[in-house]
Amino acid sequence: MTSFDELPLGPEIVAALAAGGIETPTPFQAAAIPVIARGNDLMGRAGPGSGILVGYGAPLLDRLRGGRGSPVCLVVCTGRRQATELARSFAGLCEASGARAAALAGQWALPERADFLFVPADRIGSLYDRSVNVERVEAVVIHDGDGVVEAVPGDRMEAFLAGLPRECQRIFCGHPFGPALRSLAGRFTRRAPTVPPGPRDRPRAPAAGGRSAGRKAERGRPDGAGTGGRPAELNLVVVEGDRSETVLALAASLLKEPVRHLLVFTASADQAADLGDFLGLHGYVSGPPGDKAAPVWLSPGEDAAARAALEAAKDPAVVATLSCAVPPGASLAAARHGRGGPAWVLAAVRELGHLKEVAADAGLRLKRTRPARPPRVAATLDELADTVHDAVRSPEITPYYLLVESLLDRFAAAEVAAAALLLLDRKRARRTPPTVGAAAAAAPESWVRLFVSAGERDDIGPGDLLGALTNQSGVAGNRVGRIDVRQSHSLVEVRESDARTVISALNGVTLGGRSLRVDYDRAREGRPRGRRTGPGGRGRPPGGKPTRPAVRG
Repeated sequence: MTSFDELPLGPEIVAALAAGGIETPTPFQAAAIPVIARGNDLMGRAGPGSGILVGYGAPLLDRLRGGRGSPVCLVVCTGRRQATELARSFAGLCEASGARAAALAGQWALPERADFLFVPADRIGSLYDRSVNVERVEAVVIHDGDGVVEAVPGDRMEAFLAGLPRECQRIFCGHPFGPALRSLAGRFTRRAPTVPPGPRDRPRAPAAGGRSAGRKAERGRPDGAGTGGRPAELNLVVVEGDRSETVLALAASLLKEPVRHLLVFTASADQAADLGDFLGLHGYVSGPPGDKAAPVWLSPGEDAAARAALEAAKDPAVVATLSCAVPPGASLAAARHGRGGPAWVLAAVRELGHLKEVAADAGLRLKRTRPARPPRVAATLDELADTVHDAVRSPEITPYYLLVESLLDRFAAAEVAAAALLLLDRKRARRTPPTVGAAAAAAPESWVRLFVSAGERDDIGPGDLLGALTNQSGVAGNRVGRIDVRQSHSLVEVRESDARTVISALNGVTLGGRSLRVDYDRAREGRPRGRRTGPGGRGRPPGGKPTRPAVRG
């Protein structure tokens, strides 16, 4: 497919896509749009980077008629941040048909009356408790389904899907489309094809030349992309947000002998123009592919001039290639980066799974670049920093990134990162055997959990509790563990030897307009038994009456 005109879409939708710089369908879009346009269910084995939003959004926008005062399409997302970003992106496409998109999160006017409603996982209860009218819903999309399945309890998701009208179209999208998502989609779709087909979905046909030839034919890539029969190397840089600074840094580092030109592939002509202006401010002259006077060549997508410039270079090392976004398909990735010259790609964390598959199918060897190491702060933390750096660059990080997105709706980024490091450090400490001859006192002290009678309704957070605890009791912050703030109360972990000091110091202290009551958490198994210390300082056995202290004569 070379144009959206070849797909079953109305001219208004095609024009709206072209106005946004989207003129050539990705492989997923070319395969999914005809299926969805006919009203059929679909299992989309695709994620960010494959054009997933347009893949299901364009045919649904063309097929469904809104303006009924309640949603005709629901899109379930992993978190509020993702729901908001998708709704904003889709709102521009909706203008062509007069439909309205909104997210059930953030500052949206009457989102329950929008035609296309993007719902975060933690608000899915609104879809079956009558907060949102679902009687007119004609299509439901599970976006980033692997993350949604992890974020939503199974009984809630099944109750929602089971309550939909029987004729409602169901679209499940995810990458890598794990077993849990496949099981759910299989039970709530009707003869839904998998697009693109995975290993278990592809029909196996014998190919001439044996097993290796069949595998090459299935993937549709040349034997040994690159030079000397070895796969070409594709360097990966993980970025978020604006990518101009990263392109500038790569231009500065790559434009040295023998590289004479940097060919940059952008997503649209507008992005190419903006990037050219930004590079020009820093002295880098840019022009169209093949311009010998310009060190930077800008290609809006995949055009004939870019292919001709690559073919004209007798030495592949003379031209370095850079994709500002993940190539949507293997053939495009091989055409851009398979000639053996220096090749780079910029990708967001959530696009890593798609990039890994595209690179493998294109015969490209993906190489993750390692960022500059921070200064060493302590020998014991250096190993931890190595582990985190390796994990951040791993394509398997995608489902965890989706989980973090949902956590960021409730906690600050620094809190989430600190909690993850704490858990990682605890796990590493448990695996580390004690040194021979170490004193018993060197063993880590156990933790106990305390109940605090203030929570979210009192408008307090973990930082407020930590500050009150350290200021009032004098206990150091590194002796405080997890702080779990709930609706009506909070649970705080402290070292066992500090527990009574904290209880005595915080009882009766005012925080968030409430006089605190602090005690050992009753629900905690193995908590110290015996006296219960209250605000007055007297003790009593659990469940018994207050006792008087013995009088010594």
